[in-house]
Amino acid sequence: MNKLVFILLLLLLINISFARKRSYIKNTDTSIVVTQFGAIKGIVEDTHRVFYGVPFAQPPVNQLRWENPIDLKPWENVRETLTQKSQCAQKCNLGPGVCSPMGTSEDSLYQDIFTPKDARPNSKYPVIVYIPGGAFSVGSGFLYLFMMLLNLLHSSVIVVNINYRLGVLGLMGTDLMHGNYGFLDQIKALEWVYNNIGFLGGNKEMITIWGESAGAFSVSAHLTSTYSRQYFNAAISSSSPLTVGLKDKTTARGNANRFATNVGCNIEDLTCLRGKSMDEILDGPRKIGLTFGYKILDAFTIWSPVIDGDIIPMQTLTDSKGRSKHMMFQHYWKCKHEAIPFIYSFSKIVVGIDYYRVLVAIVFPLNAMKILPLYPAAPRGQDSRPILSELITDYLFRCPDRYHTVTNAKKLSSPTYHYHYVHVKSTGHSLDACDDKVCHGTELSLFFNSYELMGERLDNDEKELAIDINNYIVNLQLLINPNTGLDVPVQWRQVTCTQNSTLILETTIETKVSFTNDPKCNALDLTYYRNQVRP
Repeated sequence: MNKLVFILLLLLLINISFARKRSYIKNTDTSIVVTQFGAIKGIVEDTHRVFYGVPFAQPPVNQLRWENPIDLKPWENVRETLTQKSQCAQKCNLGPGVCSPMGTSEDSLYQDIFTPKDARPNSKYPVIVYIPGGAFSVGSGFLYLFMMLLNLLHSSVIVVNINYRLGVLGLMGTDLMHGNYGFLDQIKALEWVYNNIGFLGGNKEMITIWGESAGAFSVSAHLTSTYSRQYFNAAISSSSPLTVGLKDKTTARGNANRFATNVGCNIEDLTCLRGKSMDEILDGPRKIGLTFGYKILDAFTIWSPVIDGDIIPMQTLTDSKGRSKHMMFQHYWKCKHEAIPFIYSFSKIVVGIDYYRVLVAIVFPLNAMKILPLYPAAPRGQDSRPILSELITDYLFRCPDRYHTVTNAKKLSSPTYHYHYVHVKSTGHSLDACDDKVCHGTELSLFFNSYELMGERLDNDEKELAIDINNYIVNLQLLINPNTGLDVPVQWRQVTCTQNSTLILETTIETKVSFTNDPKCNALDLTYYRNQVRP
């Protein structure tokens, strides 16, 4: 008994000593924050603090490749978080200035955190967790480093950029593997933020998840998953290609089988698969996209989260129940031009009238005769890629966005907001087909005030538009109301079951009812978006 008492007293003294050390660290050096796993040291700038490369899970390497993310092991010494880490393993094809100069690695489950300079454990700042896009195969938090400027401009929001396993390393599903490792990485990052953001001055009850493209697709998937829902209370979805859909188990296993064959392994031989180098793994999927036949849309995202009935129970368009009472949604689509980069990448030569009709028949095997009159091919001898781009924009983005937004507004008691970005930037576009157009991703430099970092010389009206957009976003984080707080030019009205209001983002911002009666979307709704929804 005496020995037991001695041990308990010794443990108590150790805990008291650590607590004193912890309190001393927090109170004397604002660059150091003590999390539940250990202390991290960041950089204190004039207006903000930044903590680069903060880990949220153990490195998913060796025997942890294709395993669920594992909790961190606590560390004793102060861990420096002064530089960004490598982006997740990928063959980055996003171009100079977008692919991370830090290189790639399987050891990549890190996040970058930006806080106001004066943030303290009792500050209760709202938090944005940004999920990067890139077709679930490329991209990283580095691409959204400029989100820091949102925080710099207003000094009132904490921003977290996360990374997650991509491609075959994060989303390969077989009979033995659920295929949602990258999605679980996102959830593990959200869990870390929920449990630790208070130490950095954040409010865990005011966490917004936000994504663009595949990141937006991820946001929609989180809204269906009971694994995710406890860690956030609001969501922003930007340019989500909802019709592409999540992979069913059969499709996921077929992709995995072709990949395993390419690298010389049996589909269920994890020892063989884990024995391959990162480069061998990344080279394996090269030819998979050419074997899809009539499921041509699946080639846009060969690897994506899988409907396993547990982690992800359903397609994102199927159901909208069970959301937090303060949930808010904002979706946007961008006129007729969202899909231009994808179509012109898919076909680098002119699409003639006959080939166009074949493509429409492949994508809409049961509805082609109803679709073609609404999206007629260009005259013989001319290029049908522009009308194909309009059709795919409507089918992947605009019309399912309308369906999803209206469905949410009818089913949910929480506020729903919708915006439509239509401004053509004065700087032009690197893709000729996107000149004088609003293509996928072209708005990001305005949304995040990164145009100077991107080398864009915007005019004064465009700079004012960027400020207005940021003001709406910050107001949403602070008060769950985009119209209260920082100055905004017009009232952004909610979408309701009777009023389909949209905020039109142009240099002169306005609101209008813009998508209630739309013959093209009415027709595409009847395709049931690849049988994801039913009347």
